[in-house]
Amino acid sequence: MKRSFFWGALILGCAQLGLASAALADDATQLRQKLSAMQALSADFSSEAVRSDGGKSESSGKLALKRPDKEILHTLSPDETVLYTKGDDIFYFDPFVNQLSIYKSSAGNTSPFLLLTDHSDALWKNYEVKGDNGNYTVISKQGGDIVSMDLQFDGDKIKTLILKMKDGTVNSYFLSNVASTASDADFSVQIPDDAEIDDERGAN
Repeated sequence: MKRSFFWGALILGCAQLGLASAALADDATQLRQKLSAMQALSADFSSEAVRSDGGKSESSGKLALKRPDKEILHTLSPDETVLYTKGDDIFYFDPFVNQLSIYKSSAGNTSPFLLLTDHSDALWKNYEVKGDNGNYTVISKQGGDIVSMDLQFDGDKIKTLILKMKDGTVNSYFLSNVASTASDADFSVQIPDDAEIDDERGAN
């Protein structure tokens, strides 16, 4: 933020900063209230990833969220993968190589995706929220692979998620058949007994 050594500009700047801070706080409050009302969500998704070099890739599948801590992103095409939470851990299963990777959920604390189901002050203080006509941009204050996340709503339902990555890639998720419910079956994942386990929870 630019600083001025002229008293008039300094006073004006402080007044504007106060208004901006209040507006950002209001945006965060509004988004938290909107997400708090969403106890669960299930939807089909199609996604497009645009890399910084202009290259593109597409995928589709299903996602489900349920408070307080259930999340699953099941990609079905072009290659099947499953990313999901269970307890305090994050799991990533790749059927093609038959490998299950496990991470501590704290390792993903810089991901604004967590805000969709976690409404604790301890997490939200790490993000800045900017609102624009009922849509919101969430920006991480701590860095991480995900720089920001845009949430676009259709009424009270999320219709689009746009993730801007540190490497310049932009991942857009377009939701359809959105429901404000999610069953236990939506979070059920069958892992083969012979799957290779890559447990990263003890890694530094």
